[in-house]
Amino acid sequence: MFKSGQWLAICDSCGFKFHSSELRPRWDGLMVCKDDWEIDHPQKFIRVASDPKPLPWTRPRPTEVFVTTCTILTSQGIAGAGVAGCMVAGKNNHLNLHEYLEAGR
Repeated sequence: MFKSGQWLAICDSCGFKFHSSELRPRWDGLMVCKDDWEIDHPQKFIRVASDPKPLPWTRPRPTEVFVTTCTILTSQGIAGAGVAGCMVAGKNNHLNLHEYLEAGR
């Protein structure tokens, strides 16, 4: 049917002929008929809050400090009994590690 000021156009999706007034732009920029028109994904329109402003100054994270407690047992120069940093080379308090641990229970 002829409409003044209108022209025949083809739907970019289905390929059928329609009057130009029956086509409208879809979210992807294609001119489509009412059957092929769909809304854009709603998640696209969500606006997120901007990131908070950074702090004006910060300090670096301090390095970890490990404290070792030296005891009579840990100062022995015996493998498995002494602790690094506490052991004295050649030192033997004549303590048995197993006996010392059992006595502490």
